[in-house]
Amino acid sequence: MKQRSAGLIRIWVCSVLAVCAWPVNASDLEADALDKLTVEQTHTGVQAYRSMVKSQGMKLAYIPAGKFRMGSPLDEPHREAQEILHEVELTRAFYLGTHQVTVGQFRKFVDDAKYRTDGERDGKGGWGVNEKGSLEKDGRFTWSSPGFKQTNNHPVVLVSWNDAQAYCRWLSKKENKTYRLPTEAEWEYACRAGTSTAYSFGDDPQDLVAHGNVGRNKDGFRYTAPVGQFKPNRYGLYDMHGNVWEWCSDWYDSKGYQGGRAKDPTGPGSAEARVHRGAGWSSSATRARSASRVGRHPSAYRGSYLGFRIVLEQSNNPRIERAPDARLGKKFDYLVYDLGKGIELKLVKVRAKGQTFTIGSSAKEQDAVIQKYFHGKRPSTLDFEVEQRITLTDDFYIGRFEVSRGQFRRFVETTGYVTETETTDGGYGWNEDEKKFEGRDKKYSWMHYGLDSYTDASPVINITRKDAREFCKWLEDMGTGNGPALELRLPAEAEWEFACRAGRAGRFCFGDGDETLAVYANLADGTRKAMFPKGKGIEAKDGHVFAAPVGQFKPNAFGLYDMHGNVWEWCEDFYGTYTALPKVRNGLQTVSQGEQRPVMRGGAWYTGPEACRSAKRRLVGIGGRYGSGGFRVLCIIKETGE
Repeated sequence: MKQRSAGLIRIWVCSVLAVCAWPVNASDLEADALDKLTVEQTHTGVQAYRSMVKSQGMKLAYIPAGKFRMGSPLDEPHREAQEILHEVELTRAFYLGTHQVTVGQFRKFVDDAKYRTDGERDGKGGWGVNEKGSLEKDGRFTWSSPGFKQTNNHPVVLVSWNDAQAYCRWLSKKENKTYRLPTEAEWEYACRAGTSTAYSFGDDPQDLVAHGNVGRNKDGFRYTAPVGQFKPNRYGLYDMHGNVWEWCSDWYDSKGYQGGRAKDPTGPGSAEARVHRGAGWSSSATRARSASRVGRHPSAYRGSYLGFRIVLEQSNNPRIERAPDARLGKKFDYLVYDLGKGIELKLVKVRAKGQTFTIGSSAKEQDAVIQKYFHGKRPSTLDFEVEQRITLTDDFYIGRFEVSRGQFRRFVETTGYVTETETTDGGYGWNEDEKKFEGRDKKYSWMHYGLDSYTDASPVINITRKDAREFCKWLEDMGTGNGPALELRLPAEAEWEFACRAGRAGRFCFGDGDETLAVYANLADGTRKAMFPKGKGIEAKDGHVFAAPVGQFKPNAFGLYDMHGNVWEWCEDFYGTYTALPKVRNGLQTVSQGEQRPVMRGGAWYTGPEACRSAKRRLVGIGGRYGSGGFRVLCIIKETGE
């Protein structure tokens, strides 16, 4: 199925909620007919993100936070008095199953957990279909034998509220995420998908034949239909009208709406019944209205027209926030990851889509570099800095700081990851006894550098590009299911240089002055020369001999710190000429031009200003790990289907 998305969206929606009577009768038996239509075709306004539940192959739709009108207006035909119209606000987005839970999915749970449903345990079964085609309550009717034929793709039925809860607990444990039944407010908000009509497709019940499996419709189905046979709503949700009723998490109260406006309502504190919504194959069109509701006993009631769908709870990790940068006195948009134990990782939004800039160094800059830093002799490395105009295709978020040792530690603690440096011949570090750098040596790694100044606030070093990529994958997995799809990786060179320049065309993000670098960058300077008299560098003093804790210097205009100096930073691309950069994915070069070695950017604490230039590229070893090398991460919020 084709899928579409629309970035991070918040939608303010009007809709209506209604309530349905408690008892059931034989008219709650039904037939189905479904007209297949792709989500692509029906997404005419609001668009849905997708996520996949790994162990079940289950699709879920992203439902944004928002406001709506729950209940039904006084003039809606067949409304009930309990459907009091009131405003509801849902403050957190969530994922909802695009389909009702199927027989096949429930069977996996039963087999894996050795589970027996309430109807099987008490021997009383539930309401099934007998040989005469009528509803009958009998012990022989269970989820695996409802009295009519079902395949693995049909919605599971004859499950109690307790059974549905047990499935959610099992799946939560299986996936290490929080799955649950939807609240009644979440269900109606998702069903309406921005509408305020009786149904998500309009007010005419005759149109149900294309949108849902209910009784007396000539839709081709006598009982349940395989899930997804009818048109979905604008959130990409199928069978929200008909096929089977769906359990919600709330207790049922016919007077539950009298409280007026509500924020994230979860229903009354207790009652005798639980809510279910949406109508079933045996229901009338009236019951299939978006506002219609019913209450049933959570353990004793089981019907061949009653199932459920699930919510994946969004953990709000990562989250988006807008906050000021105290150093610059302006606000930026941040993508914030909570890594646990009080440690966060912030990425700054860079608005780059459609922006054209010059990557590399101009002939004028190259002439200045040759005269200023190389005594008039041209280095061959400048050949790979020949300027090129490039237009970026996507906005992105990029690390506000270089990844710190403390942040990398959380990755290792959480995953048990062991770096390439640790499993091979070690890294580089400072020998305090001999007052020199040495390596490779197994005593040096991301954890140990030989300097007391190397702390969890320092940029992590002695990691390979593979290690950095694994960190990015960890972050990407952390966000899976919590909102729009995220692409976490190392920056492309074009992205890195665009972010470093922050709109400036000079050698550095602020212009061309070498001595001014001490304000923005930790590089070879007077502080370092005091310890290493033979070293070269600027005269100004930045106060640091080796790597500084991240964020100690002035940020550039985009709110990014340490883009010049401190540690070299890994990029994702293959190294090559800029004329060969692709015109998609922000120019990320995924095709080798013959050179397999990767690139690092930004300069480091031991380098002079030439290496800290925005255009400077450093070609390094494939498995390289360096005592002066780290990374920052980049994130693109992807359009679904990309």
